[in-house]
Amino acid sequence: MEPREIQYVQQSFAGVFARKADLAERFYVHLFTRLPAARAMFRGNFVKQKMMLTAMIASCVRNLDDPRRLEEIGTRLSREHAHLDLGPRETEAAKRALIAALRDVLGDELDPATEFAWASAISRVAGAMPRH
Repeated sequence: MEPREIQYVQQSFAGVFARKADLAERFYVHLFTRLPAARAMFRGNFVKQKMMLTAMIASCVRNLDDPRRLEEIGTRLSREHAHLDLGPRETEAAKRALIAALRDVLGDELDPATEFAWASAISRVAGAMPRH
């Protein structure tokens, strides 16, 4: 990612973090619309799952300029999700669901350059996740 893209993501994150509950809710709405079977993957405390999602996003945003740390986060995410046997289809659906949730939450604040930067960041994190 270019430094300017990292800046776009990090600057827009204040608006995202202020509405992190909305972001998590919208993410899962979009994910389940794209991948209805994914709903079965989420059992137990869904509130906790949403909190973990937003904490992970915050951690990734803070570390976009640290490739080593981002790779560590990707490895941890991969390990935590290994039992789900996620493939490219699920990964792509999650990436698209997150962008759609960002559109919902940020509205007009998500200009094309900022959306492109978020898409790059999301792809970078997904790319840092080792495949099992």
